[in-house]
Amino acid sequence: MLTISELFIYPVKSLGGISLSEAEVTDRGFKYDRRWMLIDENNQFLTQRVHPQMALFKLEIGADCLSVTHPEWGKMRIPFEPVEAQFSEVVIWEDTCRAVSVSREVDAWFSDALGLTCRLVYMPDSTAREVDQRYAPKGMITSFRMLTRF
Repeated sequence: MLTISELFIYPVKSLGGISLSEAEVTDRGFKYDRRWMLIDENNQFLTQRVHPQMALFKLEIGADCLSVTHPEWGKMRIPFEPVEAQFSEVVIWEDTCRAVSVSREVDAWFSDALGLTCRLVYMPDSTAREVDQRYAPKGMITSFRMLTRF
């Protein structure tokens, strides 16, 4: 018999995880898991593999927002619903999908903390990124997570 010893979600792709004692499952996986992502000026996703300083951010889920803390730059509140209404086509691995910008204030904070120009985007419910059919049935969707099987 399998036993789950720990549950983690990673609300912002490639930033720190949040340990959970329970998780709500949605059509994309765990609620809040990888719904946000940092992108560069070319709309390509950023990853700790290339930018190890991303490991310095700590995340918490609040009642009305996600809180991100950096040891030198303090805390930034990220609303669950983006302030901006600007959509972009973003690239994650070999996929291109639609995402919405969160806010200019959040973009400036992350850009300063990381020392590079970037934007935080959110995957709205209207975006349906299909899982590779080698790993799941046709029509299954996911968030900004990697599309490999477990």
